[in-house]
Amino acid sequence: MNIVDIALARRHAYALFGHLFLKGVTASAGATLPILQSIPELAGTLPEPFDADEMAAEHQALFGFNVFPYESIFVDESGLLGGAATDAALESYRQAGFSFGDNSASADHIGHELGLLAHLSGAEADALEDTLPLVAERMRGLQRDFLQNHLLHWLPPFVLAVKGQERPFYTALVELTLGFVNNHYEEVSPQRGNERKEKLSAPSAPPRLNLNNDKTGLKDIAQFLTTPPHSGIFLSRDDVGRLARRMDLPRGFGDRAQMLTNLMRTAVQYDTLPALLQAIRQHAAAWDDAYAQTAAAYPTLAPFIAPWQTRLQATRQILHAMQEQTQTLA
Repeated sequence: MNIVDIALARRHAYALFGHLFLKGVTASAGATLPILQSIPELAGTLPEPFDADEMAAEHQALFGFNVFPYESIFVDESGLLGGAATDAALESYRQAGFSFGDNSASADHIGHELGLLAHLSGAEADALEDTLPLVAERMRGLQRDFLQNHLLHWLPPFVLAVKGQERPFYTALVELTLGFVNNHYEEVSPQRGNERKEKLSAPSAPPRLNLNNDKTGLKDIAQFLTTPPHSGIFLSRDDVGRLARRMDLPRGFGDRAQMLTNLMRTAVQYDTLPALLQAIRQHAAAWDDAYAQTAAAYPTLAPFIAPWQTRLQATRQILHAMQEQTQTLA
């Protein structure tokens, strides 16, 4: 393919991926099903016979209740939707002249961020066809900047979080998306990942989580563990539920932090907190291995993954210290 065809293919791919993250698989108006059936990596993961209602329920269960597909959830120190990350994404859209039509999801939804890259890839193709090389280069620069400043900061942990939910179609989708984004980044910014290493780095453990402070309770620890930019991992509702079943304990209700708080409090009551902490440590170790595997598979993305590994190392140390303390008290 020539460079115009490559840019056009990238536009279509990003538009498709963005739609799937926003809406899931559709079989009626604006159907994506026929397209997916022609993509080997995705076709084999679709249920047979296809059930649109079942796929819609799976999309809602995954992205509505378990893994929240927003940049701010992964990069904002509060771990909450909105804030500076969302505002920065909107500013990037403004600079690129991009307006997303679906306002039901926050601007930093992965579907909209991929939509921006589709828009910029299409603009690059148009510029190339119109023999406007400077405009095309500007579009590529905007692609590079958005990847470096936004998507690549949080895509690796988001991918791992989705894969951890064991839903075959969306596991295949995030793996395909990560590989596609990696190839795009290598093309628009070869050998430049290390330039942003210092900016990407972040404190691995916020000072407010201090196990030696008598005021630090299980609620603080649960909040820390369920805030990705603090802990380096993402614990979904289903993840907490699996931990509860493993310990044969009730998981309770509420948001993820409240569920984990309730689970740890119940574990204290039943003298199983050391075993629960061991299970969480094993979960964290699996994430550590997954980060290492991802960095090895995509060396260009290693500088973006490194801060997450640093945060996770601190989290593993905290969990180890907690387990030692509980075992001593026992």
